[in-house]
Amino acid sequence: MLKPSAVLDNSTMKESIMSLMENLMQTDPYSPCTLCPRRCGADRSHGITGFCGMTDEVIVNTSMIHRGEEPVLGGKGGCGAVFFEGCSLKCIFCQNHKITKRTGKGTSYDDEGLAELFLELASKGAGAIDLVTATHYAPTVSKAIRLAKDKGLGIPVIYNCSGYESVSTLKLFDGLVDIYLPDLKYYSSKVSSKYANAPDYFPVSCLALDEMFRQTGKIKTDASGTVMMKGMIVRHMMLPGNLFDSKHILDYLVSRFGDDIFISLMSQYTPMPHILENESAPDELKRPLSEENYGRLADYLAELGQTNAFVQEMSSSGSLMIPDFKS
Repeated sequence: MLKPSAVLDNSTMKESIMSLMENLMQTDPYSPCTLCPRRCGADRSHGITGFCGMTDEVIVNTSMIHRGEEPVLGGKGGCGAVFFEGCSLKCIFCQNHKITKRTGKGTSYDDEGLAELFLELASKGAGAIDLVTATHYAPTVSKAIRLAKDKGLGIPVIYNCSGYESVSTLKLFDGLVDIYLPDLKYYSSKVSSKYANAPDYFPVSCLALDEMFRQTGKIKTDASGTVMMKGMIVRHMMLPGNLFDSKHILDYLVSRFGDDIFISLMSQYTPMPHILENESAPDELKRPLSEENYGRLADYLAELGQTNAFVQEMSSSGSLMIPDFKS
């Protein structure tokens, strides 16, 4: 039996719980940083940049009304896109590579400022708020979403990401994000190591997609049936020379989620100048995507029985699909 001195009375127990809660609340989510699967441990709150290339200062490179997302997103008003600087995956071929690090041209925001930005985009007619690559700012961005919704933001919030996410970080957005828009880029560990130095990409991303689906559930649309209000769209951009890797990804998505989600099969791969000028870059990434192979992959997706799907015209490749970033 416990000695009487070892037994906590109700008031002492309450004080201990309150003290524990206060300590947890004081924990700095940016230092040491473990927000993404890299878990680099950088002291971002004191100016040390993490793998993402950023400190804890939230930098938005560009915000705009964007009409280039899947047709069910944003409706006639388009999406109010917010492009954050920095990235925790950094694929070598990235089409947004200009803003995967700090450019010196972006704008700094705190949570209140971000909330006002979301509301401003909504006032301009945006049908959704599209948060592009926000993982490394998740604690601040989640607070901003809550503030904006408390102030009347009534349009869907889209979390647009690489798929390489930590479940613990995604939980910050539970009840706040309406639509998840992740990539599922790679199946093979060899491929993800070669292109993104992330050998664990596929298993980590599968867990992340499960968490996203848990939060949003099956696709829900507005009364017209044409505008998505809740759910998940998983993107896969086919890469040159990777037909079989792409087929494995489609096999997984259809078997795991089927028509409970949209699958967006993208053809817009464009060899960027930084790849073409890099002598050590893989040769396959220096050429455009084969129209024949993309067609075979689109046919394969149809053969799997997926009906909730989007495909792109080959004309979607090229610089026209890339926003005019500040750099």
